[in-house]
Amino acid sequence: MHLSVLEFCIAMTRSPKWPWITLLALQAVQLLSLLPWLLLAGISLMAFDAPGSEKTWQPWAIVLGIWSYPLWLLLTAIASWLLFVFHHYKSAITLSVVFTLPLPAMLFLFTI
Repeated sequence: MHLSVLEFCIAMTRSPKWPWITLLALQAVQLLSLLPWLLLAGISLMAFDAPGSEKTWQPWAIVLGIWSYPLWLLLTAIASWLLFVFHHYKSAITLSVVFTLPLPAMLFLFTI
């Protein structure tokens, strides 16, 4: 199913405002979470400091998991907005919340 820009704009004007604002706010928080991710992505490369660690799978899993974070956010944003356009507002917000919740949890754990 192909959605043109005009159809998208029409869908946006017919939609209630609260899901749109909520999605925008959640994705702004997700975007801000990329700032600490940059530091963490650089530090994650230290998983390969020990001799022979590049031959085991554990450091690779950690580094690839950390480095894939922006991809997950991008896929979540695309899926959330598609759900929004097709009027599945609660599902769109739930999906965004699931990927936004780890940020406050991490901030809380790091401040303890």
